[in-house]
Amino acid sequence: MYYFINEYLLQKNSSVEHTAMNRVKLFTHYKTPAKIVTKIYDRLLHQTIGKFGVADNQVMNMFDYFQGLTNLGTPRFITTDKLNLPIEYEVNVGANFSGVFDGDRLIANVGFIPATIGRVFYQEFFDQLGNRVGTDLWDWRGFRSATQYFGQNGQLISQRYYRADGQTAIEEYFTQDTEGKSLPSRMILKDYQGEGDRFFQNSDDLFTFFLNELSKQDSEQTTFIVDRPGTGVTPLLALNDNSRKYVYVPINHTVSPNDPIHADLDGFLAPAFEHFSHFDGFITGTPQQATNLRTRFPKAPIFSIPAVTTLPTSKEETVEMAPSKRLPHSVIYVGRIAKDKQIEQQLRMFALVKDRVPDATFTLFGYGSAKYVEEMQKLTEELKLTSSVTFKDYVPDLADQYDHYQVMTNMSLADGGPLAMLEAMIHGIPAVSYRFNYGPTDFIADGKDGYLIAPGQALTMADKVVDLLLDDQKLAMFSHAAYVKAHDQWTRRKVWNRWQKELKSE
Repeated sequence: MYYFINEYLLQKNSSVEHTAMNRVKLFTHYKTPAKIVTKIYDRLLHQTIGKFGVADNQVMNMFDYFQGLTNLGTPRFITTDKLNLPIEYEVNVGANFSGVFDGDRLIANVGFIPATIGRVFYQEFFDQLGNRVGTDLWDWRGFRSATQYFGQNGQLISQRYYRADGQTAIEEYFTQDTEGKSLPSRMILKDYQGEGDRFFQNSDDLFTFFLNELSKQDSEQTTFIVDRPGTGVTPLLALNDNSRKYVYVPINHTVSPNDPIHADLDGFLAPAFEHFSHFDGFITGTPQQATNLRTRFPKAPIFSIPAVTTLPTSKEETVEMAPSKRLPHSVIYVGRIAKDKQIEQQLRMFALVKDRVPDATFTLFGYGSAKYVEEMQKLTEELKLTSSVTFKDYVPDLADQYDHYQVMTNMSLADGGPLAMLEAMIHGIPAVSYRFNYGPTDFIADGKDGYLIAPGQALTMADKVVDLLLDDQKLAMFSHAAYVKAHDQWTRRKVWNRWQKELKSE
């Protein structure tokens, strides 16, 4: 079994999670058992993964495992009327929750899962003084998954997680930190496998035990691939069995992006490379980063594998949507809306494009902090671009969106390999990007299927974007070249062959 170690799979994910989801689908296609491992307690997990085309049996969550909830079958739709409330209680139904009253006294609130019609998400209980004393937490699949207990000061003091039969699987206790906030102090795995209780200080310790249990249960050799170094490196360093252990490097590996050979390592990656002999290999998304890491760690096994795959196409299929059939003079950005992505520069660069291409549009797909997004929207107003710039937020699957745009831009400071750039090229979108570590120089053939721009040269980037938007023939050539490269180099079969070669060579 292959396990891809992650912290979570959320409603809005980064390229780290999308890479893991792409990989588990690839392995499944070639009938190789693989699962994404997640650490955090998440009652919406099995609703979330469905939005990304990931099946229940392709994910293994730590709490699901210890609660015995990994094979539950069809979810149940539980509403307030199915909670067996006493008949004398009155239920006042609201949009997001219902209040449960005994006469004039509020007994409980029943909250609903967002974007559902009354599907139970929690049931919180109040004492006679109106203090919350406990909350039942309901899983999207239709069962009570845990109960939280609160002290007189309203702070969480303990939590119980239940098995499918309602018995307690895990007890978790909390203390208060110096600011009075709840801090995990102990976790107890109750009568685990009939051999008594097991004690852990926190979820990190439990996660280490969890990975060990996954390895022990496999009849054949287990292979772990860490996608989130901050989540998986430390537990795997503590795992001294015969399982194979790899680290996927999803980010620039140094704190100084422009000094990959000598600068201090990223804090999450440092322990792995300090003990590189403990691991069977390190995987990057780009050849350039693999080369730099091999220079720095010549004895460590390091290789690169693309983070995306393309499906085979027949000769009868249209090679790519012609640029002229896309939104005219359209520019797209996909990624986090954050300072390190230099969104402000992108907006100012687009203002230069707009001066020369009056009907140009710029659409940004991605999420970020509400404060920063608001700042960028205000800048858009200041630049008088509100009619041309659209912030689209996060979209789980952009496959249908890419076909509407003509040019992609990226002005990031650094990256571990921009996944969106690969996806755009698959859809025949040429990229105009700063030349940063890592990704652009690996993906873009300058002047053929995109342009590479020196960092800080926003005016030059605007010139190149305008060059493509106003020259239909050149745009069509670049679009075709990007599409052909993607569908030649990153085919599903070729990427799978790379995985087989690298994993079997260790």
